[in-house]
Amino acid sequence: MKNYIENNFESVMEYIDSLDDNDLVSLHNEYCQSIGDPDNEIYYNDEDFFNTFFPENVLEAVRAVCFGDYRYSDEYVVFNGYANLESSQYPDNWIDKQAIANDILENENNYYDIELEEPEEEEEEEEEENDDEWEKL
Repeated sequence: MKNYIENNFESVMEYIDSLDDNDLVSLHNEYCQSIGDPDNEIYYNDEDFFNTFFPENVLEAVRAVCFGDYRYSDEYVVFNGYANLESSQYPDNWIDKQAIANDILENENNYYDIELEEPEEEEEEEEEENDDEWEKL
C-alpha cells in the first residue's frame, strides 16, 4: 500500500523521521537498491543473516566478527569496507536521511512505496490569487 506525502523536502523528511527503525531500515535498503549500492544495506542480526552470508563457512564468520565492531545482542548488522561486521541497536547511524529524501523527490520512477502529491494549500492559494487578479480586471 502506497504512502501519500506532499511533494516537498520538508514533508518527505517528516515522513522519514516518523518511521520506526524497521521501516527506516527497509526504506534505506530500497534507497541502496535504487542507487545501485547493495554494499551499504542493513540487515537484521539473526540466524538468517549468517546462513545467507556465511553458509558452511564458520571460520569466515568468526573472522568478520573478530575484526569488526560486532555485538551479538545488537539488532542490526552491516558489512564495513573490509567485509567485517559492525552491529548496532540504532540503524539511523548508518542512514543518510537527506540523501534518501532527495532521491525520493528526484526520481519519479523509484523503488519506494511512496506516492508524492502536490500540496493542496499551494494550489488553492494560486487559484485564489488568479481569481483576485481576474476581479481587478
